[in-house]
This record gives sequence, C-alpha cells and structure tokens, in this order.
Amino acid sequence: MYILAIDGGGTKTSAVICDEHGCIYGKVVTSRSNPTAMDVQSFESTIHDLLQKIQAQNPQVFAAIHSCFAGMAGVKERQAEQKVKAIIRQYVDESTAVVIENDALIALYAGTLGQNGIVQIAGTGAITMGYDSQQNYHRVGGWGYLFDDEGSGYDLGNQALKAVFQSYDQRAKPTALTDIILHHFSVERVPQLIECIYGKDHPRTVIAPLSQYVFDMAVKGDNVAVSIIEGACEKYYMAIKACYARMIWELEDVSVVLAGGVFTNAAFFILRLQQLAKEDALPLRFMIPVLQPIGGAVIGAFKQMNVQLDSYFVEAFQKNYDRWRS
Repeated sequence: MYILAIDGGGTKTSAVICDEHGCIYGKVVTSRSNPTAMDVQSFESTIHDLLQKIQAQNPQVFAAIHSCFAGMAGVKERQAEQKVKAIIRQYVDESTAVVIENDALIALYAGTLGQNGIVQIAGTGAITMGYDSQQNYHRVGGWGYLFDDEGSGYDLGNQALKAVFQSYDQRAKPTALTDIILHHFSVERVPQLIECIYGKDHPRTVIAPLSQYVFDMAVKGDNVAVSIIEGACEKYYMAIKACYARMIWELEDVSVVLAGGVFTNAAFFILRLQQLAKEDALPLRFMIPVLQPIGGAVIGAFKQMNVQLDSYFVEAFQKNYDRWRS
C-alpha cells in the first residue's frame, strides 16, 4: 500500500511517498507553504510545484496512492482545507482518500505514532494542541509574538535581552548572557545592541536565535539563564494543563510531545515538566518525537487507512528517508 504524506510549514514543505514497510518511492522538499504568511497565488503555486515534482519522480507508484495525509500550518486558520484538497485531487486518483490537518497533529503523531495526546510546539513561535479520545482538538496559546507565544524561541531570546539590558542598568544581577550576545552581534557595548535589534530585519527573526545562548549559559551555571528556562517550563505547563483540563481522556497516561527547535535541548525541560505534573497528580508523560514531522504525516496516512505498522517501521522509514535523494 502506498501513501502520500505532506508536511507544510512556514519554512519549508516536504512530501514523501511511502509504503507500510518504510520504503520510500519519492521525496521532495521545497519552499514554505503557510497561507497566513504568503499570498494565495504563491501558496497554491507551491502546492502544485510540490505535487508535480513528486509525481514526476515515480509516476507509476504515484498513480497507485491509496491515501494522502497533509499536515499544514495556517491552513485551518485561513479555512483553506478545501482549496488544498481540490489541488491534490487534480493529481491523485479519485479513489484516493485525502485528509488535510493542522501541522500540530503530525508533530504529535511523530512522537505518539498515531495515538492521542497533547503536543507542545516551541520554535520561533509556540502553541499547545490537544487531540483526545473523542476526536476533539483544543488549542491553547499561539496568539502571536506581540502578546503571547510564551516559551517560544522569540520569547526566550526576548527574556535574554531584557536580562542583558537590566544588568547593564544595574536593575538586575550580572549575567553571562551579556558577553555572548555582544559577541553574537559583533559589538562591544550593550547600547550598540539597539541598532542591531531594530535594524532592517524583523525583530522576531533577529531575537529568536538568541534562545540557544540561554541554554548554553544555563549549562555553564548562569543563574539568570537557568531562571529563564525554569520560567519557560512553567509557561508550557500552564498551557498543557489548561489543554488537558478541557478534553476527554481514556488513557491512563496522556502523552505530551515536545516539538520544535527550542526542544533540541529537551533534557532541560522534561524533568521539570514531569515534576510539575507530579505535583498536580496529572497523568502526563513527556517525550520528544521519534520521527521528523513528515514521518508524523506518514503515520497519519496509514492510521486513516487502518493499517497497523510493525515495530520496525520507524527505524526503516527514518533510514530510508535520510538516504533518499531530494
């Protein structure tokens, strides 16, 4: 059985043709496809280009696709599911099942391998999404960097800059974040950071990468950096707890997948989050994904077809995906 999986986001869009054994028959990675961050014509052009390229890689297998599962950022917000489905229908057989979902669901499946649960996404932005036993989903947070996205890369970078400026003013304790951030921007004095941050690039794209220095300095024992990370854990937990409370769960333990670039340093978060859940006696089990998000879309496609994947699928898929030319 062949499936087509699509992962569409604000940075890139991926597609893969796969079978239930984890074998890859086509793989394409192209530009972004978030309709909230681009005009309609560019968005549709990206989807067409993606499908044309992967179809050309293996026309015979493409014609035999049983299921297509797409997890795409911004599509539900723009109510563009039917538009995406209509585009896909131009390429696949009429008997092919086509499902369009939020990209948060494939991030969840990349960790739970198709089971229900909660996914906490923290990259440049942040959002919490839950999918329960009644097929309901609930969203918490993710309302934009100006007043939300707590625990995002932008938020962590912003907290780091606040600490640097307040330390410079002697309103707060000294922090090792000062020297490393000055070095990052190649300046010698804190006031010079203003020009770097409010330059031609959007402040969000300038500030979010600074989150990595928070982890670097926390490892070295900087109390300010440690405090920022602990604060982020509390923000995540409050969102996860709110999501959990609004949904129906039949599982003894509810999986919470930590997805996104901030969680590259997952060890900083899992222990503290588990402690917070234990204090509230909540049956939450925190984990990181075992697959890339595109793998979560693959899982979704087979789940849609009621195909039970064997224990070797994850390893086989990951190996074949990494080795496939794109």
